[in-house]
Amino acid sequence: MCAFSAATVLLGNIAHADIDPDTGIDFVRVGAPGNAAYMGSGIPGDLSIGRGAVGYEYRIGRTEVTTAQWVEFFNAAFDRPANDRLPHLIPPDVWGAGNATPTTPGGRRWSVPAGNENRLVGNISWRMAAMYCNWLHNGKGLGREAFLSGAYDVSTFGFTGPANNIFTDQAARSPGARYFIPTYDEWLKAAHYDPNKNGPGQDGWWRYSITSDTYPIYGPPGLFAPDGRPTQVNANTGDALSALEVPLGAYPNVQSPWGLLDVAGGTNEWTESIRTTVGGTRYRLFDGSSFLDVWSQQASSPDSIHLRGDEYPDFSFAQYGFRIAAVVPSPSAGALVIALIMWRSHRHRGGSTCQRSEVTYSRS
Repeated sequence: MCAFSAATVLLGNIAHADIDPDTGIDFVRVGAPGNAAYMGSGIPGDLSIGRGAVGYEYRIGRTEVTTAQWVEFFNAAFDRPANDRLPHLIPPDVWGAGNATPTTPGGRRWSVPAGNENRLVGNISWRMAAMYCNWLHNGKGLGREAFLSGAYDVSTFGFTGPANNIFTDQAARSPGARYFIPTYDEWLKAAHYDPNKNGPGQDGWWRYSITSDTYPIYGPPGLFAPDGRPTQVNANTGDALSALEVPLGAYPNVQSPWGLLDVAGGTNEWTESIRTTVGGTRYRLFDGSSFLDVWSQQASSPDSIHLRGDEYPDFSFAQYGFRIAAVVPSPSAGALVIALIMWRSHRHRGGSTCQRSEVTYSRS
């Protein structure tokens, strides 16, 4: 048992690299499995009570998907013959890309001007986000099936009901999905839960996703609060034109408890979870404020933990985007060998007694 414990601690450090080698996406790991759900703070109309408990570790993007990432995806999906178009994919109006010459007759292609790589991406429907997850799950393949199945079965996407307003889309990701749209509980935990909010080992929930119980200050980076607080602006929203010029990650010191950037501002972020009305109409939940929101500097900020929104999964309005989530990868055989060698080295130096080890996870 001691050998296993030593290897586990060492592998925990090895596996915490931020950049996913398969996708190039910067992920943070959300730990503290089995955390208590958010139980409210007396706010009227609190929509998040009882949510946010997650019983496993997972990863989630440090930022929302970027222009560079979405261009790679759209080039793979669109640079193909016109008679081989994929369903549900609509090029966005809100991103930092420009048209480029396709490599396939009848195809479409885009490029990213220097400096626009980290611009936010809007006009992403829930269905487009699901197809992006499929593409990553399938190793960024170019065949049609790489986009149509894996994490979500695109053949289920549709509407039914007397008013054609009840979506039939697969409710939750497929077993074994490697990349996926986070559930509302996963999103809420990554944005607001802090295992050390009230001191080491004393958990709690921050009201706002900037690791604060005080509402964000919206506007371009580098400015100071317009309400007199001696604090710099810390969320990208409030002025649609200037907000589109602000790259994701422009507020590096404003993070969620787990190191997420731009949870406040950027785009509204889709989750996998569903709200069903009394009449049976179904909507996908989203959270976070968007660059289009114009909010006064007050405690009724849309980034408060008790507020969220929902919409049909085929809507691709300018303010809708997402950040991707993923499983925690299993340690490689090479990492296991390294851990075993290090443990044996420790034993030969006289470390024959097993000591309890603690690992501190960085939030940045």
